[in-house]
Amino acid sequence: MKFTRRLKLIAEKLSALMTESYLSERAKRGSRAKYEAILAKVPDVEPEAYDKIPAI
Repeated sequence: MKFTRRLKLIAEKLSALMTESYLSERAKRGSRAKYEAILAKVPDVEPEAYDKIPAI
C-alpha cells in the first residue's frame, strides 16, 4: 500500500515538472505583439447578463 502511494506521489511530481517544462517551451514561442494584435480585435462591450459574475 505504501509503495503504491509513493508511486502515485512520484507520478504527480513528474507530471507537475513536465507541465512546467511544457508551459515554459510554449511561452518561448509566444509573441507579445501577436497577443496584443488579437486582443485589439476583442470588442470593448459589457458582457451579456448571463455572463456576468454576480456581486456578493
